[in-house]
Amino acid sequence: MESVSAASTAHKVGEFANGQLNSFLSSVEDLTNALKDVESPEIARVRAKVKLALVAAKSAVSDTASQIRSQAELAGQRTDTFVRDNPWQVIGFAAVVGLAVGILASRRS
Repeated sequence: MESVSAASTAHKVGEFANGQLNSFLSSVEDLTNALKDVESPEIARVRAKVKLALVAAKSAVSDTASQIRSQAELAGQRTDTFVRDNPWQVIGFAAVVGLAVGILASRRS
């Protein structure tokens, strides 16, 4: 059940990052559209390059988001399998980490 929650959180973070990047790309696209009325050949050339770069960036964002999502799901599945197969090892590791954190916290006080 924990892996479902972790996958959901990872999905939300991915959506946020993807939204921020898409917002940036949209702003760049709006800027290039605002410059379409300028009749300078140099600006037209730069605008064409920017549009090509925007298409490539959007494609890369989509591919990267898909890869990250599938890797996060795979990591969650592997973690879930490990925890289910080795519950006592996980409990022991958590106990050791808890003791270490407790000792470090008590030394700071």
